[in-house]
Amino acid sequence: MTALEQGRAIVQGAEAGLADAREATERAFACHAVLPAHQELAVLERRLREHIRRLTPVVEAQAAAMDPEWAGHGLRRSLLTRAAQTLAQGPGDGLVSAAEHVCALARVCRALLGHCSGSP
Repeated sequence: MTALEQGRAIVQGAEAGLADAREATERAFACHAVLPAHQELAVLERRLREHIRRLTPVVEAQAAAMDPEWAGHGLRRSLLTRAAQTLAQGPGDGLVSAAEHVCALARVCRALLGHCSGSP
């Protein structure tokens, strides 16, 4: 089984996880309308971080299976770099910075989901 086939199998076996990732992403984007409690942001941050960690190997497998000269390869490598950088950051001390961080995680998660639910 190739790395790409393994990645697809992970995605297919985790449909409930993908649905939760989509819901968490949409909830995170709603944080700008009305700031939720810090505890709710913390829960959302943990959910998004876990989804990013689960989706990253799928996109890594896609990139590994592609010709490095193809634009799709560079796009995925760039997304993986952004995911690593966003995961390395923290939410900050205030409620606004925590909401902004959750939104940054949601943007990365949504981009990963877009690659996981589509074809390479």
